[in-house]
Amino acid sequence: MAQSRTIQGHRWSAGLVLLALILVLGLPAVCSDPDTSCWRDYPIPTTSVNYEKAFASETLAPDGISVNGRVLRLGVTENNLNRLLGSTSIVVEDWQQRTEEQQCHYLLDMLRNHPNSMHLYKLGQLKQKRMSGFFRVSESQLPGVGTLRVFFYKPSAAEPEESYLYYLTPSPTSLNNVVRKQGPGYVLVRTGASKLMWDVRTNFISIATHDGG
Repeated sequence: MAQSRTIQGHRWSAGLVLLALILVLGLPAVCSDPDTSCWRDYPIPTTSVNYEKAFASETLAPDGISVNGRVLRLGVTENNLNRLLGSTSIVVEDWQQRTEEQQCHYLLDMLRNHPNSMHLYKLGQLKQKRMSGFFRVSESQLPGVGTLRVFFYKPSAAEPEESYLYYLTPSPTSLNNVVRKQGPGYVLVRTGASKLMWDVRTNFISIATHDGG
C-alpha cells in the first residue's frame, strides 16, 4: 500500500511539473486556441527606423499634427477634424463593429504592412487598450503634402467617435530634401511644395503650406 501511494505521489508530482512546463513554455496543450495568439507579443520581425528615409518616403504614425497652426490631437471627432483642416474627408472604411480580438488582429494586419519598430511601438500601445466597439477610417488629401488617414473609434453606436490613430503619408521626396535641424533634440525638416517638420522625440509633425502661410 505504501509503495502504491509512493508511485501515485510520483505520478502526481510529474503531472504538476508537466503542467508548469506547459504554462511557462506555452505548449499547444494550453495555447491551441488561435483566438489567444494576438495578445502575446506581435510575431512580426521589425526593423529599426531610418527616420530620414521614413520622413522622405514612408507612412508615419504621429501622435499629433499641426497644419498652418491648427493642431490635430488624437481624440478629435470627424467633424472637428474637417473643420480644422478646412476640407471634407472621404470614407475609406465605414463603421464596422469589432470585438477586442478582431481589433487586435486588425492592428496586426496594419503592422504587417508597416513592419518597423515605430509602428510596432505605436500599434502595440493600442493593442493593450483592448478596444471594442465601432470603428471607421476616413482620408483627407492635404494639397502639396500628401494623404492623412484617420482612424476613429466609439465604444457604442450612441457615443461620439474620437480619433485614435493618424497615418500621414507625405508625397515621396528625395533624401536630399530631408535635413536635421541644428540644435537640441531630433527634429527633421523637409522642404518642397510645403514645409514639414517632424519632432521625432515627441512624434509631432508640423506642416506649413504655401497657401496657408
